[in-house]
Amino acid sequence: YKAVVLAANSFGRFFTGQITAAGKVPPAKVLIIGGGVAGLAAAGTARAMGAIVRGFDTRAAALEQFKSLGAEPLEVDIKESGEGQGGYAKEMSKEFIEAEMKLFAKQCQEVDILISTALIPGTLNSKDTLYR
Repeated sequence: YKAVVLAANSFGRFFTGQITAAGKVPPAKVLIIGGGVAGLAAAGTARAMGAIVRGFDTRAAALEQFKSLGAEPLEVDIKESGEGQGGYAKEMSKEFIEAEMKLFAKQCQEVDILISTALIPGTLNSKDTLYR
């Protein structure tokens, strides 16, 4: 939730699309990586603020929860379960991680804001937010 509010403050335009006398402004596109409690709260907040939201998680249940909040769930072509113990995600195979990195690279060209609530090996720490 807080990452979305901070991103909205720094973003420079409204999250929701606007049509004004000066022209049309598209809605913000937000990618949330990690569909746990924090990721789902971020998705709900971003959607409530009018953004187009995409969500990624290695767990099928988390993708369904993104979908139920109105976010577009993103998946890779490799079928591998990310379900770990206690509801947490497990470490994925090298092939899966390579596929998700390709997905993230493509998405970063399309989205305005990326919020990572998941610790992704070899990338940002779990509390970083990127703005474009």
